[in-house]
Amino acid sequence: MALHAGEVAYDDQGATGPAINRTFRLLEAPQLKSALAESPGTLALITSAWFFDEVVRSSNVVDATTFRPVQVAVKETTTTGWISLPDHPYPPQPVGGSPISPRQPTEAGTHSSARGQCTLPRDLPVFTGRAKQLAALTSTVATAAEESTLGVAIHVIDGMPGTGKTTFAVHAAYSLAAHFPDGQIFLELHGHSPSQAPVAPADALASLLLLRGVPTLAIPADLDDRSRLWREKLAGKKVLLLLDDAVDEDQIRPLLPGGAGSLVLITGRHRLESIADAGRVSLQTLPAAEAAAMFDRYTFPEQHEPGAVAELMTLCGNLPLAISLTAGRLRSHPGWTLRQLADDLNCSRNRLKTLRADNRSVAAAFELSYRDLNPDQQRLFRRLSLHPGSHIDVAAAAALDGNDADATREQLEVLYLNHLLDEPSPGRYRLHDLTQAYSRSLTDPDTDDGAFERLLDYYLETVRAANHFAASPIPRLELGPQLPVPSRRFDTEGEAIAWLIAERATLGACISSAVGQNRVRRAAEMAAALYPFLQQHGHWHDAHRILQTVLTAVQAAGDRAAEAATRADLGRVQRLLGRYHDAAATLARARDLYFELGNPLGEADVLNEAGRVELDLSNFAGGTAYLSRAHQLYEELDNTLGVAATLTQLTHVQYRSCDLEAARRNAERGLELYRLLGNEPGEMGALLAVGCAQGMSGNYACAVSALTQALSLSMKLGDRYGEARALNNLGRMHFDCGNYGTADSYYSRAQVIYSQLDYRARVAVTLTNLGRLHHAAGNHRLAFTYLTRAEDLFGDDQSWQAENLNNLGSLALDWPEAGDPAELHSRALDMARAVGVRLQVGRALEGLGRSALKAGDEAGGAEYLRQALALYQKLALPEVAAVRATLDGLADT
Repeated sequence: MALHAGEVAYDDQGATGPAINRTFRLLEAPQLKSALAESPGTLALITSAWFFDEVVRSSNVVDATTFRPVQVAVKETTTTGWISLPDHPYPPQPVGGSPISPRQPTEAGTHSSARGQCTLPRDLPVFTGRAKQLAALTSTVATAAEESTLGVAIHVIDGMPGTGKTTFAVHAAYSLAAHFPDGQIFLELHGHSPSQAPVAPADALASLLLLRGVPTLAIPADLDDRSRLWREKLAGKKVLLLLDDAVDEDQIRPLLPGGAGSLVLITGRHRLESIADAGRVSLQTLPAAEAAAMFDRYTFPEQHEPGAVAELMTLCGNLPLAISLTAGRLRSHPGWTLRQLADDLNCSRNRLKTLRADNRSVAAAFELSYRDLNPDQQRLFRRLSLHPGSHIDVAAAAALDGNDADATREQLEVLYLNHLLDEPSPGRYRLHDLTQAYSRSLTDPDTDDGAFERLLDYYLETVRAANHFAASPIPRLELGPQLPVPSRRFDTEGEAIAWLIAERATLGACISSAVGQNRVRRAAEMAAALYPFLQQHGHWHDAHRILQTVLTAVQAAGDRAAEAATRADLGRVQRLLGRYHDAAATLARARDLYFELGNPLGEADVLNEAGRVELDLSNFAGGTAYLSRAHQLYEELDNTLGVAATLTQLTHVQYRSCDLEAARRNAERGLELYRLLGNEPGEMGALLAVGCAQGMSGNYACAVSALTQALSLSMKLGDRYGEARALNNLGRMHFDCGNYGTADSYYSRAQVIYSQLDYRARVAVTLTNLGRLHHAAGNHRLAFTYLTRAEDLFGDDQSWQAENLNNLGSLALDWPEAGDPAELHSRALDMARAVGVRLQVGRALEGLGRSALKAGDEAGGAEYLRQALALYQKLALPEVAAVRATLDGLADT
């Protein structure tokens, strides 16, 4: 490299900018690298035309005839360079001859450097990833070129700032260069350059025509004439044209070749929709593995801490620009560790500005796109970062911006076309992690005040609108009045449920964000509105997390009404998660709050749920007391929905305690009321109660009919818990009828759903049922496996433990490896009597009787069987027949 008098020019910073710039452009010339690659030697030299004319030609040290000229066009620099190979010189040209490049022979009527020229920037030695996109692009072009079906191939490579569009395009161009022997041309269009306006099409054509050997004076003044001449110069040629950083279609169209056989690669941040025949490669951020591989190739992977690269790549958003800048900082600070870098980024208030190296930063790259937006588009872009979810639709964005939906849709489309937004599914948009950080850095509290509140109000009223289609089987109390704000409206139940499913995570994020920003009452209202959907669709852990967060906030705020409503729902979900004692305590406090507030409807609601908790704790007397009091309050309030709910819950207590006549009566009355109200979730629950009550009475046909209807309704409603309950009870009915294969299918399907819901107690129920079934089918070892697994899951639930122990005792009678049948039935008897499960008391007595008979104690066995028979007869259970037959057999002997 040499700088000499006459070439040095100082820029505003006092540096020799233009001269150094020209020198580096010459060093980047692809022809220089090609010459060195093809030479057996190890040296290559390139000089400027001025240096060659003023120094080399008159030199006594080097032979000027061994230099070859090349036309160099690197970025904005277009000039002539002279190449020499000092340790393996080109053959000297004849004296007086005009030295020319051996790779660029002259042809009639063409400038000597026009054919075969390559002005592509250097290919990145550490290019990493993008294998799928690269293969798709290169294979498509190469196949068409080899089969002479290429036409004028146009491929647009777009993506958000920093995704490596130019690097990808250059790498692809080098891979395809052999198919375009008439030249590979790179032209920088400066669509987003910090200190340079976009290149006008006329100026771009002038550069291209000069490159193709057209003298300056022969270049037309008119744009159309220049475009026509450009197409003429490319006619019959196979040229690869890489147009980098295009701003729009108007800039590009005049530059496109007219004939077949050429390839145009276009890079830009804008999605060029109007070039309809163009192939598209939209570059996203890198997958995690490719991001880590790129970072490793830029740095020294043997020095990296295990796992630290993945964390750092996440902080870089897997964006190639951020990765390269971060790697550059690490290389320039040998004493730094990845942990220091990660901590630096984590602690930074403006991560984008921290992602920098020298005078380059990710923030600056985004700034160039932001400045292209009009004020309304900029305002929406800023406010999008206030949305706490990962996706946003048009209606929510309109609420956030305080604008109408049509205008917002147009602005979102502009942001999408400029790669400031992604559209992962139709009509749903998202900010990348780093674009969100940039957007947040621009947010102005003075101009964006009220945006988040508008968003919360929109979501609250839209959830309430969706709930009109997702009826609750129990009365629900609204924490606040309906708000006079625009919200989405739904025409069908399916549409409402689909919206709730799509927005579930976003709604949860909004509630958490509202708590964090001290909008506590709004957070509580949203949690109360969302809870029925979360319960019905099995999102119990989400509901528990949200409600626990809201409860802490409303307690701190002293909002007793919000605390009571939040505790009521929290108690519900604690019961579903098997945390029965926690649920009982939570509901007791909720009941006290409602009593203090003078809210009998809230009190009845809590008592109804508390009764269900006592049933799960096998406290049938306590459950009956709570449910009866709730029923009384609902009657006094003339609340038909509440009356139907308590009747249905009383049914479950009554059939579990074998009060079968009362169970059937209440189940049928509850079903009648729910159908009168048109409440399908309630109807489903009532059908389950009817089916269970009928099944315990031995009316299997009626039970199967009711349970089948319940199954259909649960599937229609998307109620996974209700579906599992219907399947499990259908399995029991088919088992009692001897249809073991059908029962196995129902039990297994129920077990899968309960496992997905993480409802351990109900998983245990299906396991004990499967154990009993496989015992009956003769698969003793498999039955034992199921029953012992159920025993571990039931924990302190004495009612179900008693049933499981009876099942184990019955198995042990036929398969001694299961244990001592008398001991197992004796434990079951103690538990069943303690909690009042009379069916299991009868089964334990029957098991003790059969154990005694097997041990040869006929008198003792008969006594136990007579006690079991008396209990079965009192309860009117179908088990009477088998015990009576055994006793009759003993009498005959």
